[in-house]
Amino acid sequence: MVKVYAPASSANMSVGFDVLGAAVTPVDGTLLGDVVSVEAADHFRLHNLGRFADKLPPEPRENIVYQCWERFCQALGKTIPVAMTLEKNMPIGSGLGSSACSVVAALVAMNEHCGKPLNDTRLLALMGELEGRISGSIHYDNVAPCFLGGMQLMIEENGIISQQVPGFDEWLWVLAYPGIKVSTAEARAILPAQYRRQDCIAHGRHLAGFIHACYS
Repeated sequence: MVKVYAPASSANMSVGFDVLGAAVTPVDGTLLGDVVSVEAADHFRLHNLGRFADKLPPEPRENIVYQCWERFCQALGKTIPVAMTLEKNMPIGSGLGSSACSVVAALVAMNEHCGKPLNDTRLLALMGELEGRISGSIHYDNVAPCFLGGMQLMIEENGIISQQVPGFDEWLWVLAYPGIKVSTAEARAILPAQYRRQDCIAHGRHLAGFIHACYS
């Protein structure tokens, strides 16, 4: 059996709207994220458990872990019979990368189970694709830090999806979850289609200053 834990993450980190994300863990060292296990079986099976399992879609084909299995099989060009278990420990729509946790854990577990046929870049591309099915558009600022760890800057140029940015060891991030569900797709739908030039310039200036500080 292969068992994979994927941590919570915070996207749009600080001044990095849609381009900065960071994996997070509680200061007491407890695990905050989803776990997916995979083992050989005669046909595909999916079992959900965990604190938030009752919030998952009742139809298995609508479960993102099923979709990860299906897409992974397509990437390999064959059907892989496995039994998968999702421990859904992350609240859905919490802003803590709940769907990214499930996507990353599922794809890494499948890749490990099959002997790592896909490299990290291919895996990350699949993660962005699957995450996009939930959020409404492909973006990597949750799946990249969840998969690669630390704080990640989204590059998406010349075959490079993201690049790790040095963090600050003495910093503690404070995250607040009010207990309400906010759909990423719905939240992004209310954003304007275009932004004022001065807002774009200000965003670039603040982001550049933050990245410079990380390396200084």
